[in-house]
Amino acid sequence: MNTQLLYVLVSGPADVYMEQAYVSAYSAARHNPHAALVLLTDQLTADGWLQENPLSAAFKALFSQVIVAPLDPELPAMQRSRMLKTGMREYVKGDFLFIDADTIVARPLDEMDDFPAEMAAVPDLHCPFADHPHRRATLNMCKKLRYDASGDDWYFNSGVLLVRDTPSAHDFFKQWQKNYLAGYKKGIRPDQPSFAKTYAGKLVRRLPDEWNCEVQNGVRYLQDAYIVHYMVTNVSASQLDKLYLLNGQDVLLRVRHSGAITPEVQEVLDNPIKGYAPVTQVFAGKEIHFFRTRRYRWMRDRYIAGKGSLLEFLLKVRDHLFKKR
Repeated sequence: MNTQLLYVLVSGPADVYMEQAYVSAYSAARHNPHAALVLLTDQLTADGWLQENPLSAAFKALFSQVIVAPLDPELPAMQRSRMLKTGMREYVKGDFLFIDADTIVARPLDEMDDFPAEMAAVPDLHCPFADHPHRRATLNMCKKLRYDASGDDWYFNSGVLLVRDTPSAHDFFKQWQKNYLAGYKKGIRPDQPSFAKTYAGKLVRRLPDEWNCEVQNGVRYLQDAYIVHYMVTNVSASQLDKLYLLNGQDVLLRVRHSGAITPEVQEVLDNPIKGYAPVTQVFAGKEIHFFRTRRYRWMRDRYIAGKGSLLEFLLKVRDHLFKKR
């Protein structure tokens, strides 16, 4: 495989980003033994947690190259991470496939060598932007960037990015970082709105959905997925409340303390569908939009399994009365 596999890491003892990156890079190396894995990190991480983590030796052994960027250590960790991501084209020589840390590589990726694009990504949540559950909020963020995204066909997920070493790609990343920093000053922390504004020039092509299969919305692509993106944004203390096994810090901390891939994680790497919670229900259509509303989150936070409520009682009475009519 000629396309490098690139990971970006800003991490410390209070988070599990290195553990995520270790699991993902381990899975990438397992399926792509001849691929060059590259790690891009900042000086603060390199001098600290990259040396001190119990996983350090095993983690660094996965990479053929570690690139350290001299970012300002006073910047917040999130901003340093986004500065690396939006600047990675300038730090890395050659073509690369950027892969977010909260992923599993499920098969060989060598087909990416022949993909006909300078840059490519998968649509966010596997849907046209017109159907995106967060369309209104996304439009508002883009508006703060002075960009009208309402006419865009796709809103790309930046978790897996094919990037060629071309002048156009270099120009793209320079502009992306400028757009990101402008948005950061206005309180926009995600990098995807600024990515959207930058790819308005149409340089970015659409990757097949299997290259960035989001577990919450991409079930139909899971069987043939190249990369499974489990998104560790919904961490829960309850096993049954976690959509995916690797969303649990406890699981990743066991990887840290053992200094290796644990049996429970290995089972998921062998078959990514094993990562889903024991009781998982699939929803589509209107339910997807409802479950992303504040109304639903408010009710969910107040719901206690097995306990009745006045609202449930009143709804039951209503149903009974209507049936009687």
